Amino acid sequence: MILLDRDIILAPNAFKGSLNAFEFCKILSTELEECGLHTISLPMGDGGDGTAEIIAYYLKAAPIKISTRDALGRERLASYYLKGDTAIIELAEACGLKHLKREEYDILNTNTGGFGILINHAISQGAKELILCVGGSASVDGGTGALREMGLTIVKEQEIYRNDVLDIKDINTRVLQQRFKDIHMTILCDVDNPLCGPEGAAAVFGPQKGASQEQVVMLEQQLCKWANLLKVHTGQELLQLKHGGAAGGITAAMFALLGARLVSGSEYCLSLSHFHDHLPHAGVVITGEGKIDVQSLYGKIPGTIASLCREQKIPVYAVVGLAEKQAIPFFDKVFTMTQYARTVYDSIANAPDYLKIIAQAIIDTLYSSAYSD
Repeated sequence: MILLDRDIILAPNAFKGSLNAFEFCKILSTELEECGLHTISLPMGDGGDGTAEIIAYYLKAAPIKISTRDALGRERLASYYLKGDTAIIELAEACGLKHLKREEYDILNTNTGGFGILINHAISQGAKELILCVGGSASVDGGTGALREMGLTIVKEQEIYRNDVLDIKDINTRVLQQRFKDIHMTILCDVDNPLCGPEGAAAVFGPQKGASQEQVVMLEQQLCKWANLLKVHTGQELLQLKHGGAAGGITAAMFALLGARLVSGSEYCLSLSHFHDHLPHAGVVITGEGKIDVQSLYGKIPGTIASLCREQKIPVYAVVGLAEKQAIPFFDKVFTMTQYARTVYDSIANAPDYLKIIAQAIIDTLYSSAYSD
């Protein structure tokens, strides 16, 4: 039974290409509070697109906009956030897949160089603590593009591709490690995948970024070579490192070369927002994102929240664009925009309108549950 005199926690992830987490909270809280319900808005991120803005919101950090490069090397403006000596930097802001047209996907020539430019600028502004959000990348370059910008010397077999991991021969770490010896890095990861193997960066994420099957094989071979080269220079075993395959393997390289701490982006946001403190006082929790599937249950915001709510025996609702059948039983109630929209495109283009409709369905469900017993 739902207790209507208790808080309703709104803890959504972004709806990719549609609503961000702030917009979701604003619309739903307005609708629910007009009916006398009390909400607490805790926008969430999992390390993917939009997470830096979420972290900046909780830390009250200010945006800084600079010129950098996208994954293909074209100049673009991008923002990161600064609060004191702490910088929050999102890879996808510079060189994310969202900045490329589908026909521009080019796994052999996309890289993370623009991310390195943002990091360098933050260091020049006095940042000592870096919170790096790495989801949504357009490349599988093992982080070589960013690290080259940051001071890593890369010796190549030949200059054919912009993706340096494809023909890397050796590295010199002296300048990089000297420059970053007093910098502490925490990387928020949106996936657990290792660097190499059938669940690795090339096999799982390469095709999403335009890689053919032949290119996936090439990338896998070169990432394994990269891991072995890093082991020679650092002594770190990286092939099966948890989170090592996030963002095309940049996580594994920064872990080995710079001592970066790799953490779950979802768990980091939940902790930063004090979600765990609010949860015992909640009557229901409403989470959501664009699509829930089996992957959403492992490390993503909706699945993580559902597990926490089950432990505390607190009802959890999910509001989504689409829902796979296998994921639905993990929530007490799932509301999908495609129930009301004419097409998937319609649900994306008019998500605010459909969220208002779903808000009324949630209100009906809450009152029905509250008075059913």
